Amino acid sequence: MKRKGFTLVELMVVLVIIAIISMIGFGGIALVQQNVKKSLWQGKIDMIESGAQLYGEDNKNRLNGTCTVNGVTKDACTTISVQYLLDNNYVTTDEKDEAGNEVIINESLPEDNANYYANNLEVFVYLENNTVHAKLNYEES
Repeated sequence: MKRKGFTLVELMVVLVIIAIISMIGFGGIALVQQNVKKSLWQGKIDMIESGAQLYGEDNKNRLNGTCTVNGVTKDACTTISVQYLLDNNYVTTDEKDEAGNEVIINESLPEDNANYYANNLEVFVYLENNTVHAKLNYEES
């Protein structure tokens, strides 16, 4: 006698296999999403540092302090905030917080992290070989 359909055990095995494949797939998707967020943040860092370099070109006379960049002391340096760059149009963004203020968001961090909004981060702007450089003072957490 020929049977029609599947047994309950066969259906359960298929469902378990589908569940395992789904878990593997969703794990991979989460990893890809995190990598995309980190890449977006790196692009924002580059934008901030470029804006700070423009600031430095416009204000070479203000690069008269010292700062330590990657463990090296720079003599012709100043420190400015990302908020200052936003306020003075060296950096622009379409991102806004709940109050409607311009912000730069690091979406690779949870919202309750102090560095989620990059506005209060500092940027070192310094001269080296008569060329203006900028480095965001930020460590991955």
